[in-house]
Amino acid sequence: MSDNIHEHHRKRLREFYNKHGFTAMTPCQVLEFMLFYVIPRKDTYPIAQKLIEKFGTVSGVLDATVEELVTVDGVGPSSAVFLKMFRDAFGIYLAEKTNAENKFYSVKNVGNYLRGKFTGKKNEIAMLMCFDSEMNPVSCTELSEGNKDNTEISIKNVTEKAAKCNASFVVIAHNHPGATAIPSKEDINTTVAIADSLSKSGILLLDHLIFADEDYISFSQSNLLDG
Repeated sequence: MSDNIHEHHRKRLREFYNKHGFTAMTPCQVLEFMLFYVIPRKDTYPIAQKLIEKFGTVSGVLDATVEELVTVDGVGPSSAVFLKMFRDAFGIYLAEKTNAENKFYSVKNVGNYLRGKFTGKKNEIAMLMCFDSEMNPVSCTELSEGNKDNTEISIKNVTEKAAKCNASFVVIAHNHPGATAIPSKEDINTTVAIADSLSKSGILLLDHLIFADEDYISFSQSNLLDG
């Protein structure tokens, strides 16, 4: 296929995207279109097909690591980083948009905000979100990263970080990659211990959210904060 034919095809697909968006495209067309902007002089549809064959879905491609992506014929380091960037950018977009639109605390607002922090993560990660006395978020920081089955949450670390940002209220969160959001007995015991430690510093633990691939559980809504 000549460069001229490539350009005509790309122009048609751009016009189609401008009119209909990604929802009217097949998964291969979505990836083909995305790759236009990092592979300028090559037919990207066969590469898109190979990506879908290996990872199954567009989300599977975007969740893949750079190391996994470059194993696909036609995907170099630049293309792999470009694809990975979309998922990470979406996480920032979701967090910032939710934060801008929802200033005050609710389980739904915080859940939507924190979801982006865990998108595509393959290891367990613990997060701490701090609020001032008027329920405005003042910080959101990573507490720890473990492996795919566990991460340690230090009670002392939570209390020190919350005190350092002068928090009046906090939410902790962690994820269960590839599993359910159901808390373990250890999750429950650690949460109760954290709540007790924070209360001695005059800080209230509002919630502990556990995220799985498709949902999350709120300790406050599940009446688990008292053990």
